[in-house]
Amino acid sequence: MNYQINDVRLHVEDHGHGKPALLFLHFWGGSTRTWTEVTDILSPEFRCVRYDYLGWGQSEKPETGYSIKELASDTLMLIKELQLDDYVIVGHSMGGKIAQYIASLSPAGLRGLILVAPSPAFATFMPEGMHQNMLVAYTSKPGIEHTIDHVFNASGLSAEVRARTIEDMQRHNEAARVGWPEIAMKEDVAAGLQNINVPTTVVVGDKDIVDTPERMKKEVVAHIANAEITIIPQVGHLSMLQAPREVAAIISSFVANKL
Repeated sequence: MNYQINDVRLHVEDHGHGKPALLFLHFWGGSTRTWTEVTDILSPEFRCVRYDYLGWGQSEKPETGYSIKELASDTLMLIKELQLDDYVIVGHSMGGKIAQYIASLSPAGLRGLILVAPSPAFATFMPEGMHQNMLVAYTSKPGIEHTIDHVFNASGLSAEVRARTIEDMQRHNEAARVGWPEIAMKEDVAAGLQNINVPTTVVVGDKDIVDTPERMKKEVVAHIANAEITIIPQVGHLSMLQAPREVAAIISSFVANKL
């Protein structure tokens, strides 16, 4: 289903019933399909909402709109359009940075925050060589394969999930692809972190070399009141694809025990 949000057409998947609703935000290179295995498990119990950011998947691909604050505005407008008044945001990587900024605004209806290998809300600057590699990482299939195996540390994906993920990482325009390393990664949206007053948990794989457990403790958990961390063994940066049952169980337990 498509919705017109901030003058841009966004593709949305909305399945299941029950409160709180779960709103899933994907990583740089992902789509609604990033969360398929997790929401298949959870949708019998919860309303699960996923959407493709502008520039990715089946959503419209404009030339502008790729800052964290602009992406957060899209999310907040979608929440309003869908009339979500009791919801938990589940944000992965770049989606985790968006989620932190949204939570810092204390929007009505937000009950909890689940951050899966989230990019910190602070500005991140990469060494120039790594930055240049990011700019071209998704421009070829070999580059994507390398990213999955050696950056995301997710070489054990099933053939079906791997093929789908590669396809998703190719479904973008240039503005979306460079928007993360050139704009959103460098954006500092940490000023309001002290305003986050909902239960928060950070989920990270112990083999994640992008957002390591140590980085998560220092740059995310330490800055959000009463945030907790759960570490999944033998998992890299794509835990929802590598260990969907474990991620779904963490989400279900969070809702049952923290809200």
